[in-house]
Amino acid sequence: MLRETPGAKFAMSDTTSENLTVAEHIVETLVRRGVKRIFGIPGGGSSLALIEAADRAGLQFVLTRTETAGAIMAAVTGEITEAPGVMLAGVGPGAASAVNGVAYAHLERAPMILFTDGPASSLHQSFDQNALYAPVSKSQSRLTPENAATKFDELIDEALTHPRGPVQIDLTAADADRSVRLADPILPSDPSIQNTIGGNAVDRARALIAQSKRPVVIAGLEARWGNGPQALAGLATALSCPVLCTYKAKGVLPDGHALAVGLFTGARAEAPLLESADLVIPVGFDPVEMIPAPWTSEAPIIDLRAGDGPDLDFGDVLRINGALADTVAAIAPASSQSVWSNREIAALRDDMTARLRLAGSGHTAQSVVEELETHAPANCRLTVDAGAHMFSAMACWMASSPFGVLKSNGLSTMGYALPAAIASALQEPDVPVVAVTGDGGMGMCLGELATAAEHGCRLVVVVLNDSSLSLIDIKQSRTQRQCRGVRTSEIDFARAADAFGCAAWRVGRHDELGPVLCEAFAADGPVLIDVRVDASGYGDQLAALRG
Repeated sequence: MLRETPGAKFAMSDTTSENLTVAEHIVETLVRRGVKRIFGIPGGGSSLALIEAADRAGLQFVLTRTETAGAIMAAVTGEITEAPGVMLAGVGPGAASAVNGVAYAHLERAPMILFTDGPASSLHQSFDQNALYAPVSKSQSRLTPENAATKFDELIDEALTHPRGPVQIDLTAADADRSVRLADPILPSDPSIQNTIGGNAVDRARALIAQSKRPVVIAGLEARWGNGPQALAGLATALSCPVLCTYKAKGVLPDGHALAVGLFTGARAEAPLLESADLVIPVGFDPVEMIPAPWTSEAPIIDLRAGDGPDLDFGDVLRINGALADTVAAIAPASSQSVWSNREIAALRDDMTARLRLAGSGHTAQSVVEELETHAPANCRLTVDAGAHMFSAMACWMASSPFGVLKSNGLSTMGYALPAAIASALQEPDVPVVAVTGDGGMGMCLGELATAAEHGCRLVVVVLNDSSLSLIDIKQSRTQRQCRGVRTSEIDFARAADAFGCAAWRVGRHDELGPVLCEAFAADGPVLIDVRVDASGYGDQLAALRG
């Protein structure tokens, strides 16, 4: 197998420092590892020491309105920077409230560190916080003056090792203020990949490729990082074959590329292409990216992964672990035997696009996203909330680079788009960002508009408002149940946004949207556009995509 060399390790120094506390050591390590800010809501324990140490070190602390949003911001920061995102929460209720955001990081393979105050020293606010996070994090620890010098760097390495994910750390106020032993970095002599690939695996992969006439490549979330995009594009070009991208990998191969066919979820829309393939090559694909649906292709699979992780549980699978660029270089053919024609690939792309067309009167999710595409500045990033609107948003927005679209896929949590957009605007202020959400998702994180306003984030929030949890409404209808519990009263999100300090507009279903978008994208701070949309076409669209 090909396996990546882990990050730099740190060994105990022979010296101690009476001036360096555990909190200061943590902050010093975070700065050294490329972290720019910490998100969260402080409690009265170790978080106070961490915030004070961060301020002295020039590490920004971003106060969020909810722990869930703060954890999402940290996780998204980890995704787009490849340095771990960092979040802190108070003991007890603070720790419990961050679970949704940490579950996002776990199922989206986002490197993240969660610091929780405590554990509590009495029964008041006391529960096993490490046990709470066991199902949704890679590891759970407690840092002390005795272990912090070496343990913290190990935990960062763990968060950054594929499959990436969150680690949770308890830290008491007393331990945060105590002195810690220092650590000296031991840099690896060769940061490149240790090539331990099994020759039989490479030979088998080459033989399968040599025999293939109709290969298909699937780009997954691991292909976003490092040299993954170049490796993916190189393999697709060498094979001259169609490429499907998962939601997380959208943009790894630009949507405008001649070989890009569309999105992969494991559902009905991609079935015709996969059933016609004689070889399927997932590159950096994680099974968490698929919806639960039958796998209908009988083609053999060459599964290329950056590291360990869950196996594919379908088909005839040959798996090779390691740096994707090295793996692709080892198996890519010098010339392709593919019989795919440009016309055939284009027809497949057109068929998938046709499945996503959304009917409706006046503004629909599709028409709004198409107008956003027209008016958005170059290299604009899209963040997308969960809900029925996301099918149109993911299909209609053209991404030209990795992380051109950010979406919760493995967890598919609502209340994601705005926190993700804030994280993007803070980390990469020169990258324009627009968040597309529904009224349900907006309601779950409304207070974060104040966070965006306080930090002057340049972002545009578009609320597709139909006064319903539309995706659940559709599922309720498809199971012949009466409509209950999914419809809401109409909310004027523009007025709420104005109260939080954001410029805002309300657009009726048949009102002109273009001039509003022009003003919104020219604004210096956060803006919100509340658009009334027709939801009547969602049911047919879902049926065309998923059956």
